[in-house]
Amino acid sequence: MTSPNRHDQRRTATRERLLSAALELFATQGYAATTYDHIAERADVGRQTAFNHFRRKEDFVTAWVRQRHEALESATGDGSAMEALTDALRTLAHLNEREYALAKELHDSGVLHAAFALGAATPAAFTTAARRGGLRPEADPEAVADLLFDTYITTLGRWLAADAGYPLADALLTRLDLLASGFSA
Repeated sequence: MTSPNRHDQRRTATRERLLSAALELFATQGYAATTYDHIAERADVGRQTAFNHFRRKEDFVTAWVRQRHEALESATGDGSAMEALTDALRTLAHLNEREYALAKELHDSGVLHAAFALGAATPAAFTTAARRGGLRPEADPEAVADLLFDTYITTLGRWLAADAGYPLADALLTRLDLLASGFSA
């Protein structure tokens, strides 16, 4: 009999293999063209195993977004709210540049838009960062985090639509500076 720890480790490894296979296939052959059979074959598991771990194809995208949110948690340093928010945006820019083909495919296929239209939660790292201090006392940290996440989503969409024609980090940090300083005379 397999110990629960070993069973959990195998299950986690299989899930990670499936996610990696799906994301590679989405980036190279497209989201719509990728089937569960393709994913299972690439991950070297049975089709039913793929379904057991990810009930819907959209669940692969949700897991990918969750991974990015986890990366944000570890990327924000110990500084002020503005420093932590800057770190978060730089991290997101780096992730999107590194996984450009995947981000572009998920954007162009409408999968990301559908995910965000369903109410994607603002990453906890944004809210945690906004609570660190250094913002105006009347600035609600949740509202700041939501505003910045909404700005990120819109800027990312424009960057992807422009085929990464400019540095994403620069665009994000310019918008953060504008939001932080305000835009009234």
